Amino acid sequence: MRLAALETLFRDGLLSADETILAMFEVGNLTQRKRLDIYRNNVFSNYRSALEAVYPAILSLVGADYFRQAAQRYIERYPSSSGDIHHYGRDFFELLASLPGAAELVYLPDVARLEWSIHAAFHAADHERLDLSRLQSVAAEDYPRLRFVLNPAARLLRSDYPIRRIWQVNLPDYQGDQRVDLAEGGEDLLVMRRNFVMEVEAIATADAAALTAFQRNEMLGQALDVALAIDADFDVGSFLQRYVLNETIAEFRV
Repeated sequence: MRLAALETLFRDGLLSADETILAMFEVGNLTQRKRLDIYRNNVFSNYRSALEAVYPAILSLVGADYFRQAAQRYIERYPSSSGDIHHYGRDFFELLASLPGAAELVYLPDVARLEWSIHAAFHAADHERLDLSRLQSVAAEDYPRLRFVLNPAARLLRSDYPIRRIWQVNLPDYQGDQRVDLAEGGEDLLVMRRNFVMEVEAIATADAAALTAFQRNEMLGQALDVALAIDADFDVGSFLQRYVLNETIAEFRV
């Protein structure tokens, strides 16, 4: 058996505690099995600690015992595919959406998506500020064909619930009014790392639609059509100025 296949087999057996697989790695004594159990516990503990670090608001919302059980299921079902622990936990929202015990917290998966967006944006690559003079030098007839690129440290998120408020009041260091009004409805959020500080801001739906179009590699003309369908008063000049100056837009191509 090739080394890669052997390593995958060992990983799967370790995470699932499959006796048949684990028996393949024993040497016939109890001490060896105890070592495997200790190793398995350490692996689960490390991944659980990683999830707790990424999802502090989720931990607060569901409690330590429930979070531990959810983390256990996640680790078993979603083995890591990267040697970097910072990449682990992306799909936690999918598991939360499937757990019957969390069904009454309908906003829980979206709060998890927000916390992952914050984590991913924080660890994203740096990017230099876009030189406005380059943009100003583009001929007017070429503008509709421009394709804008978002900053690697920017994330867009849409929810039907006020998840920014839910996230905020459930952070460990939050002090203040704990009330959340679900009747406030949904919101479009921009998650952005600026000078190593994470910012989560609500943005206009038309702005979010245009920025999402850029993510899909659509041209400015296409993004403008999408935004105008939402807001007939959408001002593309003000939009570009705002998101270039705040570094959400990091590059463009003609």
